[in-house]
Amino acid sequence: MLIVYDSLTGLGKKFSESLDYKSQPVKEKLSEKCILITRNVGAGKIPRTTKKFIRKHKELIVGFVNNGDREKHGETFCGSSDKLVKEYGLLLIKNIEGAGNDEDIKDVKAFIANHEN
Repeated sequence: MLIVYDSLTGLGKKFSESLDYKSQPVKEKLSEKCILITRNVGAGKIPRTTKKFIRKHKELIVGFVNNGDREKHGETFCGSSDKLVKEYGLLLIKNIEGAGNDEDIKDVKAFIANHEN
């Protein structure tokens, strides 16, 4: 499964690469099912680049992972996750801190294994 990331600081890209699947940024052309790795802007808002990607490719998104920073944005940590579920009907796989940890990688790989093909 393809991993598509929307990363400003590089943490989403780093997490996508840690999954050991082919990955690409949201701005590249998409023609297969994918997992979206996204982020928040401001106080838990959905990034414009993520919105554009979803509008164009919603039917190809199997689920999404949202990364955030609890230390800087405790009250709004991954606040865009609820919005992505409610506004776009996407399936939340997991909220992660920064570039994620070993448990996050394991959980997302398990999700992918259960949803391939």
